[in-house]
Amino acid sequence: MDKLTKIIEKKEKPMYREDLIGLFRKLEIKSGDIVIMHVSLSSLGYLVGGEQSLIQTLLEYLGADGTLVMPSQTVNISNPNMWEYPPVPENWQDAVRDSIYPYEVDKTPVDDMLGVVARYFSTYKNTKRSNHPLYSFCANGKMADTIISRHDYDYGFGMESPLGKMYELDAKVLMIGTDFDSNTSIHLAENFLDRDTIIESAPVLVDGEKKWIEFKNVDLDIYDDFPEIEKEFKKEYSNSIHIEEIFNGEAMYFSMRDCVDFSKKYYFKKEKNILI
Repeated sequence: MDKLTKIIEKKEKPMYREDLIGLFRKLEIKSGDIVIMHVSLSSLGYLVGGEQSLIQTLLEYLGADGTLVMPSQTVNISNPNMWEYPPVPENWQDAVRDSIYPYEVDKTPVDDMLGVVARYFSTYKNTKRSNHPLYSFCANGKMADTIISRHDYDYGFGMESPLGKMYELDAKVLMIGTDFDSNTSIHLAENFLDRDTIIESAPVLVDGEKKWIEFKNVDLDIYDDFPEIEKEFKKEYSNSIHIEEIFNGEAMYFSMRDCVDFSKKYYFKKEKNILI
């Protein structure tokens, strides 16, 4: 049973472009904002036009001075010896490595786990993508080149990444039907902590040939406590987070800088075993 059938049977109404614009206004999104978006399309019910309607309407709303950013990670082309969900049998790993195509910004598809909107956005006209083989971002708008250019391989979520540049540019986070488990900005905070450095690898093109390269990263998600950060962040910044109910869940809009700074404070206290 598709979404439209369910909406009709429940006597609900579809979501139209005008409804999206109304939602953006209620969230106090402004023309010219730099926005990193995380979205579950199904949370909007039956959105007429689907992912195209969402992306095109938001870009038009942000205007010529605005910029939209979405994660476009491709961790499925990482070295299979690092895969954990599930682990790859050791006797498969050489064959898996041989079968993986090298990362190319205009060919490598966005991971399915990021959803249909992120995949659609990566192919949208004038969208540009950064060059990190595992942790790329896509951007469209006035500041797109600034945000996605020179994405260092080492510490792909650090200050020399699109996240770091958005932090400096005072970007905003838009979450539609998602929670902090998908809030990529928190990874920037993790780069300020005294955590072990790990070595990752992925294939890229070098002079037209596939080559596996190694790069450094911090050990991410060691506490798996993004939901706790969300809970505490909402308490401390209740006056500056804009939240609106949607068909299935809620939409939130807030300062990326506030979120990263709060997460840094949270982790520093956590790693010193001090209750926040």
